Amino acid sequence: MAAGNPHVPVIRVLAILLITARVARAGTCPPAVALTGDDDTVRAVREQLAARGITGETPSCPALRAQIERRGAQLVVRMVPAAQPGVPGRGIGPGIERVIGGPQTAATVIESWVRGDVASSLLGPRDVPTPDAAPPPSASSEPSATGIQLFAAAETSVASDRTLWQGLQLGACIMLGPVCATARVRAGKVVARPDAWRRFKRKSGELLGGIDIPIAVAGLRLRPGFSAGYGSMLTHHIGDDGEAGVEMSGLRAEAHIGLSIPLSAHLAIDLVTAAELTQATAIATRGMPVAASTDSTVACPDEPRALFRFAVGVRYGAL
Repeated sequence: MAAGNPHVPVIRVLAILLITARVARAGTCPPAVALTGDDDTVRAVREQLAARGITGETPSCPALRAQIERRGAQLVVRMVPAAQPGVPGRGIGPGIERVIGGPQTAATVIESWVRGDVASSLLGPRDVPTPDAAPPPSASSEPSATGIQLFAAAETSVASDRTLWQGLQLGACIMLGPVCATARVRAGKVVARPDAWRRFKRKSGELLGGIDIPIAVAGLRLRPGFSAGYGSMLTHHIGDDGEAGVEMSGLRAEAHIGLSIPLSAHLAIDLVTAAELTQATAIATRGMPVAASTDSTVACPDEPRALFRFAVGVRYGAL
């Protein structure tokens, strides 16, 4: 039997030990990145990576290569995987770039490529919280209109002295939060009167201010409100000068409720009912001779103490 080479077993043992050592070193290599680029920026990013356990390139361990470039106030990170024999390229192709804001964010992007567990946690599914359901709109919510509204209406009134009036009112309304500050001027005249004083004519004028409270109801606007001010009534004989007669003036107070029916975003039909109280605090004669004003056979009718009104008109503005 021929004698074998005594060095062959030793060589075989050394080869096995060398391969084992390389495999052991490869299994214990820490995550590593080779950085190139602006020195100050690379230094700042390297400090962030070192705090996360990511080292630089070593001869015995593979490393990803990253180039960092500053473009104005932003950083651009370009990642290229290092060549690793027998190891896939981790799905990262050359030329991949990320535009980020600073060194800390750059370190996070690099770490997500180096560590598979970080990337999976960043890309993993997350539960999106369901927003609270919005409450259904109330049928009587306050309208959100703002600005100025203008209105005009023709009205018919019945007075407590059994007279029938026709007139006109003009006004404006300024929204102040949930209420509307109103100002209106009204003029009217008697169109039907009792037989006892058919020889007289009467007309009136008023200036009122107050508030309305608009309430939205099924697409309409309900407007309860209150007004107060000053007014006068002029009574004169039929056939006399229209500016001559007995003038009774005083305070006025009114409660009303209106309904606006929108025709468009800025135009609506107004229906209004009102109850008004009057007070005669001053009486004066205008252009009448003393004999006529003191004639005991012709008594001037008293001012009515209440009027009940109904008006139909239009309203323009932000409804």
